[in-house]
Amino acid sequence: MSEHSRESVAGRAKAGLDRVDAVQREHKSLSVPVAVVRKFLEDQSTNLASMIAFWAFFSIFPLFLVLITLLGFFVPDNPKTDVLGHVGQMFPLLDPATMQGFGGSVWALVLGLVTALWSGLAVVRATQTAFNSVWELPFHARPSLPEQIGRSVLVLVTIGLGLVVSTLISGFVSSGTDLLNLGWLGRILGYAVAIVLDIGLFVAAFRILTDREVSTRDVLPGAVLSGVLFWVLQTLSSLIISRYLQNAQSTYGTFATVITLLWWFYLQSIITLLGAQLNVVLKDRLHPRALVGAPETDADHRAYESYAEERAYHEQERVDTEFPPEQRG
Repeated sequence: MSEHSRESVAGRAKAGLDRVDAVQREHKSLSVPVAVVRKFLEDQSTNLASMIAFWAFFSIFPLFLVLITLLGFFVPDNPKTDVLGHVGQMFPLLDPATMQGFGGSVWALVLGLVTALWSGLAVVRATQTAFNSVWELPFHARPSLPEQIGRSVLVLVTIGLGLVVSTLISGFVSSGTDLLNLGWLGRILGYAVAIVLDIGLFVAAFRILTDREVSTRDVLPGAVLSGVLFWVLQTLSSLIISRYLQNAQSTYGTFATVITLLWWFYLQSIITLLGAQLNVVLKDRLHPRALVGAPETDADHRAYESYAEERAYHEQERVDTEFPPEQRG
């Protein structure tokens, strides 16, 4: 291909991209998703999600011990088996058969709660750090270690309990146990309750773990997005595992369990941070953004200014940003 032909192709590609860029800037339904994705990438949110997933991996097993022990206290054997079977499918490659021998033990409950508290504090603190990073909160304005621990305990008591309840509801509804004898309408209502509860938990998490004044209205869009996607991911994981991966554990052993759990927590973390990013984009009006090239819109400038201001480590430190006059939209 000649030099002239290459320049012609590049010119047509740029012209097409410019047209797409112009369209997305004019329509909020397009500019908001573009802005969310851009900010997600610029914040390196995949690294933040990895940090959350790492600690969540350690916290899930003591939470399961608490869940199984509570089922042993309050649920008869046959319904408990059905519920454990479905709950095990919701969490990739955890074999429900290995959980059948557990019953209602006070010592198991105490051990599970203590271990869950220790590991849960770490995952909540990681999530709090991620939310503050998403909101570009300056480092000097972030909470001290005692404040982080106190808030983490509050989140574990409220949101952690809510997650257990939500999982139990989904497990009972999907297992079709005779204990509840639900018809199709009852199942739909049960799923709706679980989704609404998930959304409420995300509202609480986004508000409690963000060290910035945000209202329920500010965080509701992201909570709806994350709550619905959270439920969809649980449902899809149950379907995929029951149909395609049920023999994976016997074939690949512990490696399959570890890798799949890490991926599952990573996707959950991605979903959570996407919801948080949506809240920031809407609250701070960080849309429309330019698709390519230099920062051309006011939203571009506000975004880059907030990135710079986040790096302030002292309350008396001032960070100024400048853009060439021709880049001011």
